[in-house]
Amino acid sequence: MPQTTQATVRKATANDLEVGLICADRDGNRIRIDRVERDAGVLSYHYLNDELRVQEGIRQLSIGQFLSEGWSVFLPAN
Repeated sequence: MPQTTQATVRKATANDLEVGLICADRDGNRIRIDRVERDAGVLSYHYLNDELRVQEGIRQLSIGQFLSEGWSVFLPAN
């Protein structure tokens, strides 16, 4: 029998941002955060393909700009 878990999908916040976090946009595009520099206010990420492998080169944005794009995160229940 499959296991069920409680989880939440919601918009990413500055507190969520950490290396390795996978986010998705409303079109289903997924990214993996590669670096977060809170002091400099920037992060970098790669787009992922359906197998969750790197699809494109790295993109770097300010944290504010990234959050304004409305990425969603999947957070398992603790």
